[in-house]
Amino acid sequence: YKNPVTGKYVPSTEVDPTNPKDPQTGEGLEVFYEKMSKSKYNGVDPLEVMGKYGADTARMFILFKAPPEKDLEWDDADVEGQFRFLNRVWRIVTEFTEIVTSKHKNRELSKVEKDLKRAIHTAIKEVSEDLNGDYQFNTAVSELMKLSNALSEANCKESPVYSQGIETLLKLLAPFAPHIAEELWQLIGKTGSIHTQIWPEHEPEALLVDEITLVIQINGKTRGTLQVPATADHQTLEEYARNSEVSQRHIGDKTIKKVIVVPGKLVNFVVA
Repeated sequence: YKNPVTGKYVPSTEVDPTNPKDPQTGEGLEVFYEKMSKSKYNGVDPLEVMGKYGADTARMFILFKAPPEKDLEWDDADVEGQFRFLNRVWRIVTEFTEIVTSKHKNRELSKVEKDLKRAIHTAIKEVSEDLNGDYQFNTAVSELMKLSNALSEANCKESPVYSQGIETLLKLLAPFAPHIAEELWQLIGKTGSIHTQIWPEHEPEALLVDEITLVIQINGKTRGTLQVPATADHQTLEEYARNSEVSQRHIGDKTIKKVIVVPGKLVNFVVA
């Protein structure tokens, strides 16, 4: 709040927002949105934020809201968002403590496990890159959110891969939310501080995709999709598409005039 007559700023704690007046002169006050400053009484007390949400939430919000080299616009809604994210992580990990992990580590991984493992190692790769060179804390936090979503949606919670995902999430989270990460690390039965653990390294082979989703189009219109091997060549993709139930249903007795294959993406049949 600012007195337009005297040019002085007034603390919001001394003003009735429904009828803003200068408590000393009784003159009307105007609302201005300016950069935080002690002299303008428009700062956010970090102690109040930490008292309501905790220190880790405050850290996460500051790191996520903007890159280090840019100004940060304070938004209570975004603080709430980080608070909900950390609560979601807490829930995922505490639920994991009640799960008995399978001991069969050498068996062939299912598709669900392969997808989760890819998400785990993608997060390791991306967060590691964001913490080296030009720091990109905001995108690193985004990767943590993606990994937590992958764990929430994974239908293989008794798998050793899921267990690896939980441990990886906590290790990657530790620099951003050190207190919660430490407590959850102990909760899953680990000894020693999480902050003395070796930083995880991604496995390049884990990032490889076994299957892709091939879009099937008829005269340029998408009619369906098909899961096919990622290594399938041009001719093989066309064969998969021709023999699919989608193509047979929509083409029927029509004549195929032309086939357009975009490797790794789609097959388009031009029919008449």
